[in-house]
Amino acid sequence: MTVKRLIAIALIFVLAAGAWLVLAGTVDYRTNNSDEALGARVEGLWGGPQAQPAPTFSAVSAGRNGALDLLGSDITADFKLDQRRKGLLWYATYAVDFSGAYRVKNAASAPATATFALQFPSAEGQYDGFVVDVDGKPVAVTYGNGSATGTFRLPAGATALVETSYRTQGLDSWTYVPVSQGVGAVKDFTLIMTTDFTKVDFPDGAVSPTSRGSQGGGTTMTWRYENLVSGRPITLTMPKPMNPGPLAARISMFAPISLLFFFAALVLLTATRGIRLHPMNYGFLAAGFFAFHLLFAYLVDRVDINVSFLIASVASVALCVGYLWMVLGAGKALVEIAVSQFVFLVLFSYSFFFEGLTGLAVTIGSVVTLGYFMAKTAHVDWESVFGKPKSAAISEPLSSGPA
Repeated sequence: MTVKRLIAIALIFVLAAGAWLVLAGTVDYRTNNSDEALGARVEGLWGGPQAQPAPTFSAVSAGRNGALDLLGSDITADFKLDQRRKGLLWYATYAVDFSGAYRVKNAASAPATATFALQFPSAEGQYDGFVVDVDGKPVAVTYGNGSATGTFRLPAGATALVETSYRTQGLDSWTYVPVSQGVGAVKDFTLIMTTDFTKVDFPDGAVSPTSRGSQGGGTTMTWRYENLVSGRPITLTMPKPMNPGPLAARISMFAPISLLFFFAALVLLTATRGIRLHPMNYGFLAAGFFAFHLLFAYLVDRVDINVSFLIASVASVALCVGYLWMVLGAGKALVEIAVSQFVFLVLFSYSFFFEGLTGLAVTIGSVVTLGYFMAKTAHVDWESVFGKPKSAAISEPLSSGPA
């Protein structure tokens, strides 16, 4: 193999890398446009991320205004997940049944008119079955500015149990805010979340549950505190399947690395076996690699992500291996090249399905491949391999003309 051929192969690689960058940019553009249009539509139908502040309790007694003592809070939130795919993105929509029971006390020496005020997560949201009960009896509620307000009488030194509940729906996350402003104290606090899914997550800055269990394909999480001083919210992030758009863009962005590995393997395999491939052969093989990413990028918003990957893999491997079979004929070299494509294209790309493990998978694959080729070429006379060839091998793709 001459230096000119290596330069031509390098030029083909650079052109292919540019094509992949354009494809990755196209997929990213389609994804962002899809999110802007479809995301707003999904949020309009289901609502956005929900954040429920704790209610406030105030009292008017003998002409004085003040806050009631909140002795305890018992809250439950039951989630039903309903994941929806729109185009190149998944949206984690959910329904939640919320209920809260709050124990309050009138510490004043005179009867008071107490006021319960609950700010809803969103002024545009829908809250089905909303009720407010005091000691088991419903109270009249007024609505305005995205909140509900109810009043009740509370004798001096008496306590009351205020209960409220509703059913609503949201998107991506749900938050309960025990303290409305800054850092505050929360007494005898219990929040129990139940889900119909097991893959639960909590964002940075949120409070983790004090206990957690699984049953019946769901999860139960409990936050229980006797006397908590905190300003941090309690947030549950809903799980989503892997988003097809960003995945296709990442695979396309890193595709030049897989082609580089494949070209390096191809150069070593053909050089050590005395096979001469023309740079045009490398160009067609690069196009066969590109066919995988092109097919995957435009199938993934129409077909299941795993099915799309399988179709693209089979098509690309069939193109490259079939082409090399016509160029080289059947033999051990063809098998080794086919295995190289499977490793460097299919397995390399599939490693992106495992978030957080891609780098490790690529590193392990690179080290194993390096070790294999070091052992395979340890006794190769590179001077003769890269020297001027004595004669053309039968696999030379094109003849210069009639004899």
